[in-house]
Amino acid sequence: MSCATLIAQDQTTSQSNNGEKKEMRQGERRYETADIRAAKMAKDLSLSEVEKINVQTLLEKQDTIFAKFRSEVSRESPEFRTKFRELRNSQDAELETIIGKEKFQQYQTLRAEERQKRMNK
Repeated sequence: MSCATLIAQDQTTSQSNNGEKKEMRQGERRYETADIRAAKMAKDLSLSEVEKINVQTLLEKQDTIFAKFRSEVSRESPEFRTKFRELRNSQDAELETIIGKEKFQQYQTLRAEERQKRMNK
């Protein structure tokens, strides 16, 4: 499961054979679109259709917020990490409201496993 966000500048869209959007790219980094991430979450967490739609809406909103944040705040800025955490905590609180505490805990476990996989590459 991926928790990455989109970046608004200098990005291109990759498409599957049937023309669906799969991911966004910036340089060498790849970011899955909100609908793909929501579908993965729905599968991994057994979300209802309503939960899936609400999660996708949240992810789309957060992608926009994080893209704006990244364009306005330098990664080298001392406040970057603090503000990024605040945004992530806000997103997590909204997500927990949508999917419930139990599924949110499952999500956190899956997110930690994904982070560990990325670190071990």
